[in-house]
Amino acid sequence: MTETIIPLRPRSEENSALARVDVTAVELLARGQAASLQAARTQVILINLRGHRDQMTALFADLRAREPAGDVQIDTANAGLVVAINHGVVQIDLFIARAQLLMAETAQSSG
Repeated sequence: MTETIIPLRPRSEENSALARVDVTAVELLARGQAASLQAARTQVILINLRGHRDQMTALFADLRAREPAGDVQIDTANAGLVVAINHGVVQIDLFIARAQLLMAETAQSSG
């Protein structure tokens, strides 16, 4: 483990997404589960992205399995949701690929 200075955040930022990532990343770093703070942050972000992807995939499957409601507005809304969820999953996949690339680059630079 390399020595790293971890800046403290002001109280107003304690509940921010970045603060939550940092808290979990520091825990990974302290347990020796990451080689650096950047690697730990990337691991936390990957875990979060995969969790969101799983949720969206489950919602996508649920919407696709539904029979048409017979109400044009509801069926149109459901079709729009399917398209939006599919787009969201694709975007998350792109973020995951980028985070994996960042992890590989981080491992190379610290190794």
